[in-house]
Amino acid sequence: MRPQSNIYEAGAADIRALFDDYVEGDSSRIALVLSESPLAQPARDAVEKSLAAFGYGNDTCSFATLKPHDPETEGGDIELDPQSIFLLVEALDPILLAIADEKTARLVAQAYRTAYDLDAPARVFGRPTAVFRNLAELVSTDEGKQKAWRVLKAFPKR
Repeated sequence: MRPQSNIYEAGAADIRALFDDYVEGDSSRIALVLSESPLAQPARDAVEKSLAAFGYGNDTCSFATLKPHDPETEGGDIELDPQSIFLLVEALDPILLAIADEKTARLVAQAYRTAYDLDAPARVFGRPTAVFRNLAELVSTDEGKQKAWRVLKAFPKR
């Protein structure tokens, strides 16, 4: 294992290990997408392709769920609470945040003691954020894809 280059990176690595069963992707990625359960591929693609179009490149997202990805893991039914969500997001410290569903949006709002509209851009702790009622359902229709694009294009261009 290589030594951590600074105290922040070391702390993030410890937190990342703590939430390893909840997060897919490298913790240094630009964006974090939070959802109640693993997102279907079309919803993942919508966020990834949008960020690529904004100049962030490919493979820029980590994906986190409220419950572990593998329910067979020890404690596989333990859902993240607002305090855990706050700890996870702040440890990973993404530049951009996307919240994919209403339940997750409610928990993130509790975690950050804030309020925001669904299916709209927001700022969470200073981060540009896209908040969705149900991103997976939204991207299943052409009209929904356009609505999702309007929310996602509020992310800053690189």
